Amino acid sequence: MTGSGANSEVVGSSRAAAAGSVAGRVRDGAAVDPRAFFASGATLRAVAVGSRQQFLAMNRVIEEHRLRPEIDRVFRFEEAPAAFRQYASGAVFGKVVITCGG
Repeated sequence: MTGSGANSEVVGSSRAAAAGSVAGRVRDGAAVDPRAFFASGATLRAVAVGSRQQFLAMNRVIEEHRLRPEIDRVFRFEEAPAAFRQYASGAVFGKVVITCGG
C-alpha cells in the first residue's frame, strides 16, 4: 500500500494474515477500523521515505554521475527458477535480473 491506500477497504479486502507496508503519507482523516484490522490478522508496517525534494536531488546525482546498478547476471524468464537459486545462494554481487520477452 502507498499513501492514502492504508484504509479500511484495503484491510477488509486483504486475505487472512496478509502483510503490507505503508510508504509515504497517509491521507488526512484516513482510518483503519481496529476491529477489522485485528480480525484480519494482517501485519502492517510503516516504511520511512524521504521527501520529494530529497528524491529529486538523489535522481540528479544519479544522472550527473551516470550511476548504474551493478548487474550480476541476467536470466531469461524460462530460467527464473535458476535465477532464484542464484539469488538465494548469496553468491551474487549486484542485481539478478529476469527478462520478460525480447
